[in-house]
Amino acid sequence: MKASLGKKPARSLTSADVCDRCSARAKVETVMQGGSLLWCAHHFASFQDALNAFGATVLVDERRR
Repeated sequence: MKASLGKKPARSLTSADVCDRCSARAKVETVMQGGSLLWCAHHFASFQDALNAFGATVLVDERRR
């Protein structure tokens, strides 16, 4: 999966940013051709292989915060 490493994220995720799967607080934001998706750490881990296969790019990753 592509990551925007070496660059400071365009923004920080806030408590208003929630996972598109379960509405828990988002920790990761990805972007693909169709738009961006927000993920909690659990769902990002579950879908990481599929996101990689579709060529998603990680814009923000706050799992280690």
